[in-house]
Amino acid sequence: MKFRNKGRKIYKTKEKNYYGKTPLGKFFSGVLTIILIAGVGVLGYSVAGPMIDYSRRQGDEEPVENTVAEPAEDVTEEPVVMLHEKTPENDAYRGVRLSEYEISTPEAIKTAISRIPQEQNIEYIEVPLKLADGRIMYATEWTEFPELVTAGITLGEITRTIKKEGYKPVAYMDIFADNIIPSVYSDYGYMDTESLTAWKDGNSKTWASPYSETYMNYVDFIAQEISGAGFEKIICGDIKFPDFTERDLILLDDNRLENPVPALSAAAGMLYNTITANNSDMFLEVDSADILSGKADILSVTDKKHTIVLDINLDGIISGVNTGKTVYEFIGTPTENISKMLYLVSEDISGFNVIVRISGNSYNTSDLLRAVWDMAETGYNSFILG
Repeated sequence: MKFRNKGRKIYKTKEKNYYGKTPLGKFFSGVLTIILIAGVGVLGYSVAGPMIDYSRRQGDEEPVENTVAEPAEDVTEEPVVMLHEKTPENDAYRGVRLSEYEISTPEAIKTAISRIPQEQNIEYIEVPLKLADGRIMYATEWTEFPELVTAGITLGEITRTIKKEGYKPVAYMDIFADNIIPSVYSDYGYMDTESLTAWKDGNSKTWASPYSETYMNYVDFIAQEISGAGFEKIICGDIKFPDFTERDLILLDDNRLENPVPALSAAAGMLYNTITANNSDMFLEVDSADILSGKADILSVTDKKHTIVLDINLDGIISGVNTGKTVYEFIGTPTENISKMLYLVSEDISGFNVIVRISGNSYNTSDLLRAVWDMAETGYNSFILG
């Protein structure tokens, strides 16, 4: 994977009145709402009728009305807008991610796989092996941090179980959102020059640093261990910096943070070389909200020929995405929210081979599958559930 060294890319999201609302826009939206409500009383049944029908509970008595039937109007469906070039069906990626609670033993993996809908033609089973909080979910041979290892299952047991069930094994490893090791070994993360302790973000969590040689040696060992165990693909997430405030930058007192993108490029390049040397593919995961907010710096130094996993966390965006200039609201159905996000970031991910990860604990599987089907109509037919 080639990573081009560039300066920080500033993403400018085009203002779209339908999707983003500025404070002034919200005011006019409120005025428009009042006008529309007043209009309902004038328009009568043509608008108010369907609204009442939609909200009527099952079992309510139907009102009796004397109405004159009017000729039905011809309804023309709006054409589906293609946002992405569809992947040939034989090459489309269809995967399901198991949770860390479903991979503790071979029996747990079998049980989780048995619940996967067979009609969806799922081909890949993804297992999270290095989590966003730093925990390791298998019996690693790295012995320096035994407190990180929370499962005794071996990598061989995981891959053999998945293959025996008829699927292809895929691993996920989080790279820099590690809030365990840097809290104990400050040289693995960022140092607060005022308190001389590990720097923590607004959520009181530490982050690992790409400038730490000791941490990069550690994460490279984990990547080599996983890729050498028979996983066909490895998805690497959180190759990014934390959201530093201006005060944070003063406390960190590190001139390298003025242009941090080369460090991300070097880290991704190292991981790519390690993973592909073991005949496994590396996929880069980026958060859709980060792209929308102009924080997905790693995309600016990644060649378009590579595959990215676009993470759309429905629970994460339900409260809106604030870019500093615009607040984008996601208050619709899963299909509506996913379609909106794909539309908003389509220019930024144009040219990449894109796999869309759809996750959200607040939605059932049928809701997510319906969103997958609708998403495929716009060209995004490669997906991961979970």
